Amino acid sequence: MTLTSYEPWPALPYNEFKSTAYLLHRGVQMIGKLKLYTPFEPHWANVILWLTSRGFTSGPIPYKGGVFSIDLDLINHQVILTTCWGTIGQFALETMSVAQFAQRLFSLLHQGEIDLKINLMPQEVSSPIPFDKDTEQRAYEHNLANAWWRILLSSYRVMQRYHAKFNGETPPIGLMWGTFDLRDARYNGQAIPATGINAGYIRRNAMDEAQVEVGWWHGNDDYQQPAYYSFTYPPPDKIELASIEPPAARWDKTLGEFILDYDAVRNSGNPDRDLLAFFESTYQAGSRSANWNPKLVTQGEPV
Repeated sequence: MTLTSYEPWPALPYNEFKSTAYLLHRGVQMIGKLKLYTPFEPHWANVILWLTSRGFTSGPIPYKGGVFSIDLDLINHQVILTTCWGTIGQFALETMSVAQFAQRLFSLLHQGEIDLKINLMPQEVSSPIPFDKDTEQRAYEHNLANAWWRILLSSYRVMQRYHAKFNGETPPIGLMWGTFDLRDARYNGQAIPATGINAGYIRRNAMDEAQVEVGWWHGNDDYQQPAYYSFTYPPPDKIELASIEPPAARWDKTLGEFILDYDAVRNSGNPDRDLLAFFESTYQAGSRSANWNPKLVTQGEPV
């Protein structure tokens, strides 16, 4: 693929991508769980995966006085291990079961003289099956995996402009492997007691402060198309009545958040403009309704 043929906003039909997404989601979770060996940071900022010019990376994970990294190359479609003590290894991303992915990943770690264990139960998914017991073959479509990553890159590029304007607490943009979405979260420092569904270990460390979060995900069986989302937590009264941009954006009553379908962005005359407008207008809707300090956001583009 050359730069002249690079398509930053490719199509991603949900049903065609579903099998590949299943395999990638579980595989990314296994890699993400290895990041739990890094020091905990508020709002799980330490466990995100970083986008790269070829896919994703775990970044450095400490091990016995050194570090190792695991990368997903979504151009050549490989999982790659590198270590500071010189080991390099890889295996191909291809049609396989989640159990086969797990076996290949831990064989790769063993090859690198790395002996770490993870919880083999997937997190934040419906009907979870332990990774090593999930033996159904999952089709891996190289072109769709690459398209998914390119959408994340384009979304990240716009999200960076939004992220740069916030003066308050905001963790780095990254792929959250539990929910399998690219997100940017802004916090205002107001502590929120963990109750109900947010009282569990994972969510109470993610939803412990008032926040406005925006992001992108490929969809799920209840919402079968990729979309951008934005929510304010705790949800202010009547936020669903707020005026937001672009015109294709809307409040989704079932999801309880603002939604902008990816295809509306992709087919826009100016995807960057419309996506940034969605991020900024939904933040304004949420933060104003919740009485956030307006000075948390820098006006205008950074110089």
